[in-house]
Amino acid sequence: MVSLLLGGLYASAQVKNGVHSKLAKYFENEQWEDLAFKCDKMMIQEKYKNDAELYLYSAYAYAKIFTMCLDDPKMLDKTPEYLQSYELALRYSVNAKKKDKKVKILFPDNDDLLKDIAVIGMYYVDHYVSVKKYSKANSKLRKMLKTYSDDNFVALNGCLAAITGDTATANPILRNLEAQAEKGKRREKDTDFAMIDAFDIYATWLLEKETPDTEEAKNILALGLKFFPDEPVLIYDLEIAKNPEYATEHAKPENAKKAEFMVKASAITDDDEDDDEDDE
Repeated sequence: MVSLLLGGLYASAQVKNGVHSKLAKYFENEQWEDLAFKCDKMMIQEKYKNDAELYLYSAYAYAKIFTMCLDDPKMLDKTPEYLQSYELALRYSVNAKKKDKKVKILFPDNDDLLKDIAVIGMYYVDHYVSVKKYSKANSKLRKMLKTYSDDNFVALNGCLAAITGDTATANPILRNLEAQAEKGKRREKDTDFAMIDAFDIYATWLLEKETPDTEEAKNILALGLKFFPDEPVLIYDLEIAKNPEYATEHAKPENAKKAEFMVKASAITDDDEDDDEDDE
């Protein structure tokens, strides 16, 4: 069993500024498969080829279908193509943004839907990190960032990039985090869990190296604690950095901000084998 960030996502009743009432009805009733099927039929019609609203509805539907498959893997037996549902969600969300770029009818008013789609992708990041495939975790995250980005996801990108040796990406992000930390208290966001994860994952990796880099781990955790001074996960990691034996008597606390979104997923499925490379 692995964990997935799903709960706590509250979508609006339909795409804001949209005109497709039939699609809005499917959305409102959470008929995700019907919504995806209807969008698929419309997409092959010439008159809808540049319809950003259609692509946004489709992206959200496939993201939700992905979560349905995690809850009930038997859906994949019935519809094997759902194995690629989250990849479709990311692809169509990017298409929606591109098609809306000139007219600016949908965005930023529907950025909350893009955020929901990106947060769902944390399932893959969690999975790849848990099996220490950090390159694949960051590759998936980079795709998610094309759909939605904020400083929390960027921080996670920076820490994963540092782990994989991509200093060209990591160093500017980490320097920017240091500058932000000096400005004092930041506005809390519902994606703060991603930045907490960033510092936790990076510090844990540093401490688990064949020759632990304890001082660097302490530095990263000190930075994280400037943003989240009372965060139990980071406080625990710092205790481990000071004394590895601390883990023998103390269980690691959960990321409470992340737990607000957590449900249990009943299947692990890598959506593709070439995730180390970005899509064209």
